[in-house]
Amino acid sequence: MNTKYFFVAPLVVFAFVAVSVAAFSLPNTEEISERVIAHTDEEVKKALNSGCVLVKDINALKALKCPEAVANALGLQEDIKVFALDVDTASASANTQISANTIHVAGNTGAGRKIAVLDTGYNYNHPELSSSYLGGKDFVNNDDDPSDDNGHGSHVAGIITADGVNANAKGVAPDADILVAKVLDENGSGYFSDVVEAIYWVVNGNDGVYGTADDFDVDAISLSLGTGAPLLYKSYCDTKMLDLTYAIRHATTKNIPVIVAAGNSGTRGVSIPGCISYATTVGAVSSTDKIASFSGRGVPVDITAPGVSIYSSVLGSGYASWSGTSMATPMISGVVALMKYAHPTYSQSQVESKLFTTAKDLGLYGLDKNYGWGRVRADLAVK
Repeated sequence: MNTKYFFVAPLVVFAFVAVSVAAFSLPNTEEISERVIAHTDEEVKKALNSGCVLVKDINALKALKCPEAVANALGLQEDIKVFALDVDTASASANTQISANTIHVAGNTGAGRKIAVLDTGYNYNHPELSSSYLGGKDFVNNDDDPSDDNGHGSHVAGIITADGVNANAKGVAPDADILVAKVLDENGSGYFSDVVEAIYWVVNGNDGVYGTADDFDVDAISLSLGTGAPLLYKSYCDTKMLDLTYAIRHATTKNIPVIVAAGNSGTRGVSIPGCISYATTVGAVSSTDKIASFSGRGVPVDITAPGVSIYSSVLGSGYASWSGTSMATPMISGVVALMKYAHPTYSQSQVESKLFTTAKDLGLYGLDKNYGWGRVRADLAVK
């Protein structure tokens, strides 16, 4: 079979230029619409006066749809487009590799812990997933039904929490619960502004205010998405997408680790948002602990987990084996659920420190650009 890799499409960032609104006529409705972002009232005003439509209002970030010519003339930054590219592979189990099985036998299955998954949605009717569904929100279609119409989100969620109806698909933390934010559509594509909005929603709750009764109080946010070339970085990229950097930082300051895929571009670098310094960035290894050829590499890589031929739930009542840093990322998120079951008061920095200091050192001694601190060991991280 083939290998199923998940990553995000390359995006173009336009330079900001001064443009006179008077230069634009009313747009032809048949023109191609571009989704862009603006931050100031003046930028929004010019865009609206030129025929653009406001579609998202997230703190200081505004997302608009504009005719292509108008978007280019205004010089507004393109809203990042993300998508998943996927093919099936043969199956393999990873719970034994990371020693999660020994934690399960000891009675820790992550019961009562909560992980937020930002992806294509959730197959809440799947036998493996129905018991873990906490509800969610669809940021693509702007409703409260985050049903998965692609399969990627359900595969990711299953790696965290599948019940083990099929023993080969049992999740790392099978009794953990999943809060769902659908930010990718049926094609596995979406926009960076939706990801930003979803992170704030997960942290702050429906009222948008952190520290109130409707907070979700999740233990981690799992992000199996990122950019491709040319938006790849071998060092940190915090200044490249400030809105996303601020959102991830907001989560970590509230003691919520943000677990992010390193991307599938190999030695070319780490994708956004994995290259943001506040993220816990995850690379992929094979069943023999060898770095996967596709795994993004660079200074931002913190840790690795199995990500080759991972068997998990998909659409309907089915299963599939896929590969990618998308699959390694929920492995870490599941381990965090096990850690928080054993140590519910751990802070975000304590979670990271324990993950890193207990990892199996691979590659160069200590921290390196391929494996980070090494491959996760669930038993030691929990102890």
